Amino acid sequence: MRAFYKIIISDYLQRTRSYAFLITLAISLYAAYSFVPAPNAAYTTLRIGNYLGADNAAWIGSVTAMMTSVFLSIIGFYLVNSGIKKDVDTGVGMIIATTSISNFNYLLAKAWSNFLVLLSIMCMVLLMSIALFLIRSGEYPFDIMQFILPYLLVTVPAIFFVAAIAVVAEVFLYRYNIVMNIGVYFIFCVLLASQTTISPLLDVFGIKQVTATMQDIIQHQYHQANHTTSMGFIFGHKKTLHSFVFEGVTWTAPFIFSRILLMCLGLLLILISSRFFHRFDIKQTFKKKKKSKIQEIIAPVKPLRDIRLSALPPIKPNFGIIPFIKTELLMLFRKGPRWLWLINVGGMIALIFAPLTVAHQMILPALWFLQVARWSDLATKEKTNRIHYFTYASYKPLTRLLPAQVFAGIILSFVLALPLFVRYLVAFQFLPILSIIMGSIFIVLLAVALGMLSGGTKLFEILFFLFTYSNLNKVPFTDYFGGINHSANYLVVIAVLIASLTFMSFLLRKIEIRHL
Repeated sequence: MRAFYKIIISDYLQRTRSYAFLITLAISLYAAYSFVPAPNAAYTTLRIGNYLGADNAAWIGSVTAMMTSVFLSIIGFYLVNSGIKKDVDTGVGMIIATTSISNFNYLLAKAWSNFLVLLSIMCMVLLMSIALFLIRSGEYPFDIMQFILPYLLVTVPAIFFVAAIAVVAEVFLYRYNIVMNIGVYFIFCVLLASQTTISPLLDVFGIKQVTATMQDIIQHQYHQANHTTSMGFIFGHKKTLHSFVFEGVTWTAPFIFSRILLMCLGLLLILISSRFFHRFDIKQTFKKKKKSKIQEIIAPVKPLRDIRLSALPPIKPNFGIIPFIKTELLMLFRKGPRWLWLINVGGMIALIFAPLTVAHQMILPALWFLQVARWSDLATKEKTNRIHYFTYASYKPLTRLLPAQVFAGIILSFVLALPLFVRYLVAFQFLPILSIIMGSIFIVLLAVALGMLSGGTKLFEILFFLFTYSNLNKVPFTDYFGGINHSANYLVVIAVLIASLTFMSFLLRKIEIRHL
C-alpha cells in the first residue's frame, strides 16, 4: 500500500506544478466567475423557458455546480489523460513494472491522482461561487449546504468518472492519442446534446435532477407550458426574462444511488482495463516478411568494389527551408491513423455542400479540431523524441526549422479550408477569406507558442478544445476565424495577436537554443 500512496502523491505533485494545471486553474476560476452573470451582463448561463433564477444561495450553488460538472469533465479529461504516457516517456514505468504493485492498484492510483487534480480545481471554483454570492446576493441568507450538496452530488461523481475514463482510455488507446482526444470530444458533445431526453440514471454530468426540479417549479407556480432548459453561454433576449426564486433540490435516494453507481462503474472499468494493461511492455509489431525477402537479407554479402570519388555526383548543399517544409508536411500527413483522413476528406466535402454559414461557423472549426494532435506537437516533437540536440545545432535553426514548421501547419489548415475559399471567391466575398487565413495563422502560431512555453501538448489541447466548443456554441469572443465577427476591428485584434505570438515563438526558440 505504501507504493500505492507514493504513486498518488508524486503524480499529484507533478501535475499540480505544471503550467497546464496553473493555466487550467486560472481558466476555471474565470469560467466560474462567468457562470453567474452580473445583472447588467448581456448573457445568461441557465434559463428555464423565459425564467431566470434569483441570485440566492440555492441558485448560485446549483448553477455553478452544474456548469462546473460539464466544464471540468470535458476540460479535465484533456488535463489528466497522460499519466501513463508520462511514465512511459520518462522511463519510470520500467521501474514500476519491476515492483510488486498490481496492475489494478497502479491504474487505481493513477485514477485517484487524476481525481485529486480535478478535485483541487473544483474546490477553488466552489470558493469562487461562494465569493460571488457574498458579493452579489446581500438580500438573501447564506446557506453553506446549498453550495456543498450540489458540488458533492453533482460535480464530484462526474469528475471521478472522468478521472477513471482517462486511465481506461490510456490503456486501450495508448497508441492512438489523436483518436482518443477526438473521440472523447464528440462523446461529450453527444452527452450534452441529449441532456433533455436522457434518463437520470445515465446522466453523467448529474444535471438532469436539478433542471427537472427547476422545471417543476416553473410549471406549478407560474403555469408555464414552455419550460425548456437552455444551458450554456446564451447571448441576447435577457430583457424578456422573468425572475423566480429557486429554493434548492430535494435530493432523492434514487439520484444519490445513481451517482454512487456512476463512481462504481468507473472503478469497474479500471478493473477490466487492468486485465489488458501492457505494464510498460510495449513492443512494436511488424508484418512478417516474405520468404524471398528474408533470403535476400541473409544472402552472403558481395565484396565491395573500389569507390571512385570522381565518379560520384557533386554535392549540392541546399540552405533553403523548402526541404524542411516538405519534411514537416510529410510528418503531418503521416501522423495518426490513415482512416482519419477519410473523415478529413468528408469534412472538406461537407464544406462544399453545406450552407455557407453552417460551413464557416460549424464545420470548419470542427474540421480544424480534428488536427489537434498534429498541431499540438508541431514545435515540441524534437524534445519529445530527444533529437533537439541535433536539430537545434543545425544550420540556422531559428530561421529555417521553426518557420518551416509554422508554414507546414498553415498549409495544412489552408488545404482543409480550400473548399470554403473557393465558395467565397465565387461569391466575391473577400473579407471572410481574409478572416479564415488570419484564423489559420493564429491557431498554428498558438500551438507553436504554447508548445514551447509549456514544453508539452496539454496546454494547447485544452485551449483549442475551449475555442472549438465555444465556437460551436457561437460565443463571439472566441471566434478566431471570422465565423461570427466580420468587422475591421476584429481583423486588427487578430493581427495583433498573430504578431505577438510570432515574436513570442521566435523568442522562446532562441532561448531554447541558447540553453541547449
